[in-house]
Amino acid sequence: MKTNRILVAPLDWGLGHATRCMPVIQLLLKNGHEVHVASGGGALRLLQLEFPQLKSFTLPSYGARYGRHLPFMATIFLQMPKFLWAIHREHRAIKKIAKENPYDLIISDNRYGCRVPHVKSVFICHQLHIIMPKGWGWLQAVVNYFNHKWILKFDRCWVPDDPFVNLSGKLSFPALPNSRWVGVLSRFVKARPVGKEFQLAIVLSGPEPQRTVFEKKIIHQLTGLNIKSILVRGKLDEGGANNVSENLKVVDGLLASGLQDIIGKSEWVLCRPGYSSVMDMARLNKKVVLVPTPGQTEQEYIGSMLMQKGVALCQRQKDFDLEVALREIKHCTGFVGPFGETNLLAEAIEEALG
Repeated sequence: MKTNRILVAPLDWGLGHATRCMPVIQLLLKNGHEVHVASGGGALRLLQLEFPQLKSFTLPSYGARYGRHLPFMATIFLQMPKFLWAIHREHRAIKKIAKENPYDLIISDNRYGCRVPHVKSVFICHQLHIIMPKGWGWLQAVVNYFNHKWILKFDRCWVPDDPFVNLSGKLSFPALPNSRWVGVLSRFVKARPVGKEFQLAIVLSGPEPQRTVFEKKIIHQLTGLNIKSILVRGKLDEGGANNVSENLKVVDGLLASGLQDIIGKSEWVLCRPGYSSVMDMARLNKKVVLVPTPGQTEQEYIGSMLMQKGVALCQRQKDFDLEVALREIKHCTGFVGPFGETNLLAEAIEEALG
């Protein structure tokens, strides 16, 4: 098999884009290819920690800011001029990197500027159809026109889902002319069941200030409950662990193996319904309580969809009641069945390099 040089470049809004690129990187390495990574912020640091042997590059950050009051998508829309400039800068950076390191394939996870002429390109995206918040529906057609236009500039769009599983719901339907399914992409591996050390694992990442707002709310409610819990804060810049109380342990950022171990030892999981988190929970067949980041329409849709199917429990952050959640989660099925055990990704890679 020919050894190809491949660049993997995930977006650095949180860690989710980087985590779902991990199984892609692992399969490429397993097949003997040379892999480089490019990103920024916590996403790049995470990839450097998980794959210290790989050559890495820093890309310009989009510098997204999140407010307390405006809906998430409205805040993002108002920052569009800044994002368009970031896409331009990232495109220039990728051209320079590719000139110095000729690639056979560039895989971009939601970075619209990560493609260069005469190099095969793939765009990873589950949100082919963006949902605008209430009151902003008049913009939906325009936003999706440009979303599709940019995606179609790539040779292929890999949708991290399986049509028979459909974790992404209407976000990925209908398909685009250049899209294909690559299956559920999780950083975790299927493991044997283990004994339960915790009743609840809280995996809390996502944008500030809402991450910290929600963390304080959870800790306050936990003080009145006799629930053995562990809180994973998703902060790579900090380290260590401490016991907040007899029943609550708090740890900062963990690599994939450590996080999987904690989730496996927990009866239930509380997390945001970010799509990468949902794929991780599906992979491990967990029962989950989902609390969307306020105003983030994608998370609100996914959480609501999974609750309607009876798979998970979803609560709004402002109405969050942990005691009620832990009582009602017992009636949910959790994620059942094999997830991420297809050949879809391997076939997509073979096609992209063909």
